Amino acid sequence: MLPQKLLRASVHLEGERIVPHYFTARDEPWLRALVDEYRRFSGKKRAELYERLREPLPARAPKIKLRIAMRVLDALCLDRPIAAIPPKEARAALFRTAVNDPPPRDAVLGSVAASFAVSAVELERALFADLRSERRIELPTEIAPTRIVSDANLAIVSALVGRATNVRIVVRGSARALVRQARVMGLICRVSRAVEPADSVTLEVSGPFALFRHSEIYGRALASLVSQLAHCADFELTAACALDRGARPSSFVVGSGGPIASAREPALHGTTLFDRFERDFARAAPDWHVLRDPPAIAAGKTLIFPDFELVHRHDSNRRWWLEFVGFWTPKYLREKLTALDAFEIDHLLLCVDHNRHCAEGDPPADARVIQHKKKIDPRAVLAVIDRSLPALRQASPKR
Repeated sequence: MLPQKLLRASVHLEGERIVPHYFTARDEPWLRALVDEYRRFSGKKRAELYERLREPLPARAPKIKLRIAMRVLDALCLDRPIAAIPPKEARAALFRTAVNDPPPRDAVLGSVAASFAVSAVELERALFADLRSERRIELPTEIAPTRIVSDANLAIVSALVGRATNVRIVVRGSARALVRQARVMGLICRVSRAVEPADSVTLEVSGPFALFRHSEIYGRALASLVSQLAHCADFELTAACALDRGARPSSFVVGSGGPIASAREPALHGTTLFDRFERDFARAAPDWHVLRDPPAIAAGKTLIFPDFELVHRHDSNRRWWLEFVGFWTPKYLREKLTALDAFEIDHLLLCVDHNRHCAEGDPPADARVIQHKKKIDPRAVLAVIDRSLPALRQASPKR
């Protein structure tokens, strides 16, 4: 995520519309010079590279874009501490000896160095070798200026989305992967069929600036959606973004074929909870099939994407759906339950993460809401299923 000041300097306002200063092919000459400097300092301290970059590059580089490109390259760099002994062990031994055997300094250094069978100079170099500025950098050989252009634009768009009050995404193709990423990142998201274009899906996502708690963590989670979106062939993202805290939100729009197009396959994160539940439920309930990522359930124009479908092995009419809710507000949960009631979707349980509460108030008191902390107990799910059999309607959800 770009810091707020750097983001603010990388865009301008045209009326109520935010216009980013995107990287283009015109930036590639100075980006190539920048990449060459990173390669030239391979194996050297990051601090030495930064000292060099205080001087002008062979090709003129815009100041703000240069800072963004450096952040992108820093993230792509491999770095490692180079020391004769592990820095943490060196510090611990030195401080321990200094307390028990006060200075002179040279005597303490000599004593500790001898215990590691290194010189005093090597010991001193090791003390802070793991600090970021002291680590040795190495840029992967395949990094090209075109990659920096793509990643820098992704960084700008991600930072804008991370400062949104709300985000609307219309996507055609790859919709399931995008919804899946939104789900595993725990975003407060409503999915529906779009009117135009045909066969498209709309995601309405709450932005971090609309939340009372966890806004920074949520903002990073929302920003991660942009890299997944860049892989979609046809999309349009519209966001209301507050460039400054307390300022009136301005509109930002980006679409497919634009500056964030990416040929790289995005990584899917955050599936540990899903994997653990699938394993634990299969062990606790051998009479049930556990089906992951079942087809969407239609509730009018709204689409519900359950994370699991549970089907009894001896009675296929006994089936339940589970949706794992990440970040949440009481209002969001009430709206989901109201939609389920309106379309007689009784056999869907909401597994709510207690630690991702983003607003004041408690979750609705409803048998279909199961609270958990980091891990979902399969017995809690089975208890709701067993208790609800006589009371709930037996109608299956409309797909």
